[in-house]
Amino acid sequence: MSHGNLEGKLVARDFWPACENCRLFDACKIQPQHPAYPHTWHWGKEAVSFPEGKLVLLSWVGTAAVGDPHTGCTSYEVDPKHAADPLPHHRCYLALERERQDLDVKLERFEKDGTFSKEVESLYERLFQRFMEITEEQRAMRAEAEASKPAAA
Repeated sequence: MSHGNLEGKLVARDFWPACENCRLFDACKIQPQHPAYPHTWHWGKEAVSFPEGKLVLLSWVGTAAVGDPHTGCTSYEVDPKHAADPLPHHRCYLALERERQDLDVKLERFEKDGTFSKEVESLYERLFQRFMEITEEQRAMRAEAEASKPAAA
């Protein structure tokens, strides 16, 4: 399975992984590298919407046919002309997301342990408070970006 080099990148809102937007497309047109050429893939992703497009947080590319083996193309990689590096506000969002995910792992660990001393409960509350602050900062960033988007003609 491929990731397509999409994580942390900005893609068009209608982007979908396909042979045509792979970096290796021209080479595969001459000599296909797998039996299913040309095709599109199932795209699993976590992404947030900004006016500039989708900011991809997590990405994996595989077959769309349930029960069928993967096509064998493990080299899918988006051509750079179809993905952009994040802008400063996207990088800030990504940094907050990494912190939020780290907090989520810690909070889940506390919840699985089940027994809370006063100290652990206090730490849990501080971590949860920060988790909620990050969530609100991210929501505000997306709302601010949407509000600053130029009106359609």
